Amino acid sequence: MIVSKQLREWLIANGHSPDVKKPNGMPDHAAHKPVVEKLILDGTLTAEKIVQIIKGETMSTTVDPSAVFARPGHVRVKDTSEAFSTKRAVGLHTKTGQQVLNPLSRKPCELPSELDHAKTGAFLKHLAAKSGLFGSVSIPEHEKALLAESCEQDNWSGTVNGEHYDSIAGGTHIKALVDDAASGGVEIVPFFMDANFVTFPLLSGELLPFVDMVSIHKGRRIMGGSIGNPTLAWGQADDIEVGLFDTANLVMPLDSTVFGCAVSVRVGRDFLSDSAGDVGATLTQNVGQRMAAELDRVISVGNGATEPQGILTAAGMLVAPSDNGLVGPPTLDDYTSLFFSVGKQYRSPNLKPRFLSNDTSYMRSRQIAVDPLGPAGVNQLPVLAPLNANQGFNDYVTLGSPHSVQNTIGNSSIAFGCFSKYRLYKRLGLEVQWVNGGETLARRNEVLLVVRGRYAGRLMDVNAFARCNDSQA
Repeated sequence: MIVSKQLREWLIANGHSPDVKKPNGMPDHAAHKPVVEKLILDGTLTAEKIVQIIKGETMSTTVDPSAVFARPGHVRVKDTSEAFSTKRAVGLHTKTGQQVLNPLSRKPCELPSELDHAKTGAFLKHLAAKSGLFGSVSIPEHEKALLAESCEQDNWSGTVNGEHYDSIAGGTHIKALVDDAASGGVEIVPFFMDANFVTFPLLSGELLPFVDMVSIHKGRRIMGGSIGNPTLAWGQADDIEVGLFDTANLVMPLDSTVFGCAVSVRVGRDFLSDSAGDVGATLTQNVGQRMAAELDRVISVGNGATEPQGILTAAGMLVAPSDNGLVGPPTLDDYTSLFFSVGKQYRSPNLKPRFLSNDTSYMRSRQIAVDPLGPAGVNQLPVLAPLNANQGFNDYVTLGSPHSVQNTIGNSSIAFGCFSKYRLYKRLGLEVQWVNGGETLARRNEVLLVVRGRYAGRLMDVNAFARCNDSQA
């Protein structure tokens, strides 16, 4: 007899299909024939039932679930994470529209996937429940399953019992650390969560995407140094001594102190009842936006005492005075002098040279006209945007170099230099905690999410920058 396709499907659905394959790995349909004959002989398959199966009249009612699940290898229960997309889009800078290189992975910066957001949200909700602040917020089983998968499968980073780890492989030990505050694992986070919080500052920051970022794993102080270039003497001949090279100050220390910083975000208690994906996406973006503003500030004007040293607070930088001083207005010569005060060897595009000022100083640079002192009717086109005034105002490019804006800089300060010569050190492993207290939070039905990181930073080569300290105030 011939075993039809409908009959084979019925055999498979009801657990009667033989697990026989051809040498090429494909199912051997000929093996179904003796099975059908046996079922006919024992009365399982009657002539009427065979006709019904072939006509498709009883397929929906003859499936035996126990028989289906009893066949190993044929049915698999999907993991909870498989309900979320793992696709990650390449992120573009919100201002330039260009791809941003993630300095930690040295690859194009990627937006967190739907699964990353869901796992982040599940982890944050778990910490909220563990803190005892949210007794009324229940965590659904599928979110608990997400967290369990993350503990088992993902890499984590952070501090355990006073020792810092850049990477901790997933496993049952991670679940124990996450659940037990007494174990010392209260400062560990999934690695993707650490990367997610870095992504948004990179995509929206004016300065952070262009500096040299280095990850560190231990210590409160980075011991570094710079090596100067030795001199070369010419004119050596017989009986002529070459002057001795003075090695004093050839090697200079460049030490940096690691400072802690905390980002706090007010979170509604009712908001935590939302899905893990919504919680993860919203909080990741909010924390990232706050980090973007603060890291840009310390890179530009950090005091070096309680926070990383900023570019404009570094000592020894060449100063280019302005033509009109603090009373202004700025001139084209102010910007050309600042530009050429930095050596040509530094103005290579791969060193990321750019101007730095606040938005008021940038605006005043666009007010420099071709003939600002002439009578009415003379050429009043802006010098620094001669081809298209509107485009020249929006592109934030000065003398062919990008122009970054940071509005905590004073009006009188403008700088130009190579941002890759500023190094920012980042400790991997964030500390995440929930804080409750105070009349204001209680009345607003909110709590604080506090994310703490650690950074160090300083200008590595003062010759790569020049600044003007007396532009129009």
